[in-house]
Amino acid sequence: KELAKLERIVHRRWFMTGESVIQAWSPRTGLFVVITGNVHVVRHGSDGTPMILDTLGPGTLLGEFAILDDSPRSSSIVAAEPSHLIGFFRPDLMDLVNTDPRLGFKILYRLAQIMSIYMQQVLGDLRGLRETLRSSKELEVGVG
Repeated sequence: KELAKLERIVHRRWFMTGESVIQAWSPRTGLFVVITGNVHVVRHGSDGTPMILDTLGPGTLLGEFAILDDSPRSSSIVAAEPSHLIGFFRPDLMDLVNTDPRLGFKILYRLAQIMSIYMQQVLGDLRGLRETLRSSKELEVGVG
């Protein structure tokens, strides 16, 4: 029953190669899940040249912070090949929270778990970078 309810409120989208899924610096309104195909995470350099930062495939969640935060995105998402994505947008979630609070809570709780895992990975990466920088400074001081 819950899956049928979700099926009615998510948005299936098909993107052609090179088509923008999410535009950098636009307000956030929702998230996407890659069903088929691959997408590039793209950021433009100071000279405007696009740089592919990553390529993401099926099962990847994109823009999960958009459900809670409407600040602009810093990167664009562009279809690397014909791709099928499912979109879930904040207004639909808010309607669901009002009409079926239990299901709305389940979705928000799962998103919080996913975001927590992501933040733990980012913190681990930052700790590793800090240790690398600390070690390189110690080498400079020891050599000089």
